[in-house]
Amino acid sequence: MKRNSLYAGVASALLALAVAACGSDPAPPAQADTPPTTQSEAPVAADAHDAHDEHGPRPVLAEGQRWETDAPLRKAMSGIRDDVAKNLPAYHESRLQAADAEALAASVQDNVNYMIANCQLEPEPDAVLHVMIGEMMGAATALREDPASAEGVPRLVSVVNDYEATFDHEDLEPLTHD
Repeated sequence: MKRNSLYAGVASALLALAVAACGSDPAPPAQADTPPTTQSEAPVAADAHDAHDEHGPRPVLAEGQRWETDAPLRKAMSGIRDDVAKNLPAYHESRLQAADAEALAASVQDNVNYMIANCQLEPEPDAVLHVMIGEMMGAATALREDPASAEGVPRLVSVVNDYEATFDHEDLEPLTHD
């Protein structure tokens, strides 16, 4: 049980970090004559990342259009897609081992960390991506708990395919989950 809550905590922390860091402008350098701020004056994550409306609807493009991507996003999502594809046959044959599921979950987490650290997306596609990041982190947690879980590999397949349909990422092939 401790392990489940640890992974859930990590996923929540990563998502909060993504919301606070991705797509926001870096803080301007401090001025020598600017008084230090107190904790009560410090901006909260939502203020620092005001492009996201956590409670609002997910931005949607007109049918047939897709959100633009950047190189870090394409690199990370290609890595996730390739690792899911590599493990998909073992999942379908009920032979995905715990070590392989852990490696896949770690790959998802590493690629998400890379996305967050290198994010250059505009606010609207960034908001859409954050929903997908949350889903991927939930799938990684499920993989660690049970490699055969329907919330692990199938959920990752769904997110990769949703990403491919939603974002303009040339040469990324959807995954089939037969």
